Amino acid sequence: MSDIMEMKVSSKKPANFYVRSAASFLKGIDAKAASDGKEAVEAKPPVDVLKISGLGEAIDVAVTAATKAQADGLATIEKIETSYPEMTSGRGCGHIVITLKRK
Repeated sequence: MSDIMEMKVSSKKPANFYVRSAASFLKGIDAKAASDGKEAVEAKPPVDVLKISGLGEAIDVAVTAATKAQADGLATIEKIETSYPEMTSGRGCGHIVITLKRK
């Protein structure tokens, strides 16, 4: 089973949000019944490969989420790719893609 999930991070939400999201993707989610006005959540299996990408100011958020997942023993960092793509405004911006493989 080679599920690959891509998670795009932004600087608008705190890094801990993405740390928890990465952990959920790598551990999987248990099913929960609807209660207290919340909708039911269906079970989701863990993914084998998670790609975390960040653009510009979100690069540090992507790095934080990936290194925390590795430090917690959930995954290993397999590959780090960087680029400097042209933006529509005519000015380039740094981009990083970190590939994690579930342990």
